[in-house]
Amino acid sequence: MKTTLEIPDELYRAVKAKAALEGKPVTQLVVESLRSAMAGKAEPVYKIEFPIIKSKPGGKKITLAQVKRAQDAMDEEEVNRFVHLMRR
Repeated sequence: MKTTLEIPDELYRAVKAKAALEGKPVTQLVVESLRSAMAGKAEPVYKIEFPIIKSKPGGKKITLAQVKRAQDAMDEEEVNRFVHLMRR
């Protein structure tokens, strides 16, 4: 079925760029994205860029393993507080 959608220019540019990077037509990417969203598997709408926190020169290095151990030790309330602080 053919249809017409109005989407923001910046979103269309992002979709077009992603489709090009993946070597597929925009229509195919949109259909795949809609199917994924309908199945409850949509990609998150946020993007994390690394490093999240830049340290001072000569600062203490934190390994990924240390971060994972800290995450495992956090209870749900701590996670919710952290997420709330990060959204400010």
